[in-house]
Amino acid sequence: MYEDILSNLVITKVRSVSTMYNPENSKSKNQNRARWAIVLKYEGETVYTASGKAIVSNPSHMVILPHGCSYEWLCRRAGHYSIVEFDAELMHPEPLSFYVKNHERFLNIFKSMEYQRNLKKPLAEQESIRDTYTLLLMLAQTEREAYLPTEKQQRIAPALDYISQHYDKPVTNEALAEMTGMSTVYFRKLFTEIMGISPIAYVHELRIRKAKEMLRSDHGTLTDVALSLGYANLYDFSRDFKRHTGVAPSQYETTW
Repeated sequence: MYEDILSNLVITKVRSVSTMYNPENSKSKNQNRARWAIVLKYEGETVYTASGKAIVSNPSHMVILPHGCSYEWLCRRAGHYSIVEFDAELMHPEPLSFYVKNHERFLNIFKSMEYQRNLKKPLAEQESIRDTYTLLLMLAQTEREAYLPTEKQQRIAPALDYISQHYDKPVTNEALAEMTGMSTVYFRKLFTEIMGISPIAYVHELRIRKAKEMLRSDHGTLTDVALSLGYANLYDFSRDFKRHTGVAPSQYETTW
């Protein structure tokens, strides 16, 4: 999955938003790409080849071309595509492929971005960055849906919603299972299968993630952070934080 890659992208500038056309059998290659690009081939089909792996680009498959990747491409069926190119410091060696069910949603954003940039209105660059993040978020969501069976995801959704809103409260497998209408044993098994982590471990992971945010802000004292996250005292919080991160909260606070 590419979610970790996308979540670490920090866009500094959108270089271009364009609509292009490839004739059939046109081809080219790119060595060590200079910037990131999101490509929607909404007509025809192009194949990107990198490291011996072929990736199809067509109305059902969008492609991200990372900064630093090398590839060759061949247009197998002529057609138009939309592309946004942007700067981000992160590099990745290979193109990324995403299956999309409704490419029109993405195409509308591309077209709107291109239109707004052509008008050269104030804050056009900021709007372009915002819309590029929107495209990335939509792609991350489509990938997440592809990896999580819809029926199973829906079954644990009440528990996920509860945890996201009550991570600072005591949580038990029994209570979460009751919300989903499953037995405790089956709920824990299904949750772990889908999320890759047990329910209680997920709660602790969320608490530590929130703790990092608090420690990077004007949060008050470490005790304030501990109590805000539902820990009984600073000792329990410090022990849990160090177990997950390898450092004490006071150290993370000064080194992030």
